[in-house]
Amino acid sequence: MRSPVTPLSPNDLVPLDGVRVKFARVWLVGSGFIFFIMVIQSLRGVYADKTQEAWGWFLPTVLPSLLLIMGVLTYTALDPNATNTLVRRTFVPIALWLSIAYIFTVLLTILMQPFAGTKPDDAIALMRTSNLWLGPFQGLVSSALGVLFVSKQKHP
Repeated sequence: MRSPVTPLSPNDLVPLDGVRVKFARVWLVGSGFIFFIMVIQSLRGVYADKTQEAWGWFLPTVLPSLLLIMGVLTYTALDPNATNTLVRRTFVPIALWLSIAYIFTVLLTILMQPFAGTKPDDAIALMRTSNLWLGPFQGLVSSALGVLFVSKQKHP
């Protein structure tokens, strides 16, 4: 015998439009800050002849999530029904903290480079090593963002 599914009350749901904007701010500010650090490091020659490798690590680390977020915000910008889409309230903080922790972990990888060594090869080696934990972490974050940015449940 199956247990009955408890229906969600209106208090259990929040408008997805505002949640999406909040996540866009978190991702744009967080990755934008790291972007400017990377630009400054590149201009200062921190990576020397390995600058392209450094950017080859950074861009795939944040760009897929940013493209998803901006693509959905662009697509829904003129959609009059976008304000009727809802998401479970309890899921929002989980996804938010996953996003913040991921962006912080990317930033931490950049900030830890001076401790890894003084040569550009040392910084690149740290970036490559960080893919061991950033790759799976990015999968978790992408799953959470996917729910928030592709969800279609409408308010009754």
